[in-house]
Formats: sequence, structure tokens, C-alpha cells
Amino acid sequence: MSHVTIFVIGLLLWTCSSAAVPPSVPRPLAQQVERLSQLLKDRHAEWYSDATMVQIVKSGAQRELALVVFTVEGLGGGNNHNQYFAVFDVNREDKFSPAYTLVDVMRVGGKGWRAVDKLGARLAQTAKGSDLAIDIDALEVTPKDAPNFPTRKIVIHLLLRDGRLSEKGRWRSQ
Repeated sequence: MSHVTIFVIGLLLWTCSSAAVPPSVPRPLAQQVERLSQLLKDRHAEWYSDATMVQIVKSGAQRELALVVFTVEGLGGGNNHNQYFAVFDVNREDKFSPAYTLVDVMRVGGKGWRAVDKLGARLAQTAKGSDLAIDIDALEVTPKDAPNFPTRKIVIHLLLRDGRLSEKGRWRSQ
């Protein structure tokens, strides 16, 4: 077998084994999210890469962040899922391949609770200056809803303080 044939076979195997991610997710970031998903899942669950949403934002004059909502599904071997919100620092020293460093991650949705169906986060520096307030539109499950089909519009209020995410109080309906 020639070296070219071996290279082509290897390339095909690598392509087929890589998780399919939406084209809007940079490959290095998708790899970080996949690693993070491995830590958050059980032995049955998988990262649902097609549902990954990314928003690149500026925080202050110098800092660039990648906000990511991703889903881990199949928890417990059933039709259960969790949605997570992760914040990554973006380092663009290498113009061709930015580096993404995890800042923090937290659960923001799941079956029977709530869901983020479109990432359009709104950011604001708090009065303290170093804290970042993050608002995310979501849907909440009501008593009349099926567990995977929330209908009540809400806003999730998050705070990034000292490198840690927290939810600020009760979310409000829109």
C-alpha cells in the first residue's frame, strides 16, 4: 500500500470518528466542549454536538469570551438530558488557531425543567466592575407542558464573579 493510500484511509477514519458539530462552532472550541462533556456525562450519555450553540463576545477592552450552551443526552440510559452553559477565555495569539480556556460551567436546563433554544446572551459589567452579568432567554416547563417541551418564556440571570458562574436569584418571566 502506498503512503498516499494509507494517508487517505487514515483521514477518512478520522473524519468519520469526529463528532459532527455545527459549522458555527470553531473546531478547537468543539474539542474543548467534547472533553468537558466527557466529564459531565454518565456511562450512557453522549454529547449532542448538533445542539451546541456559541456566542463570541467582548468583555471589557481586552477580554474576549466564548459563551457555549451544549447538551448531554441519554443520561441514565433513557430520554434524559441536561443543558450546560460554559464560558471560555479566547486567546488569539495564534491567528490561525485560537485557544479556548475553560473559565466555568454550570447546568442551566434539562428535561422537565427549562431549556435554552437560542443563545443570544446579553452582557453587562456590574457596578463592581470586575463582575459580569449575563442574561439568557430560556423556556421553562409549566405543569401543562410535556417534560421536553417547555413553553413559559423566562430570563436566566447569571453572574461571572472571580471566575465562577452563579445564578442570580429566581429567573423572571418575559
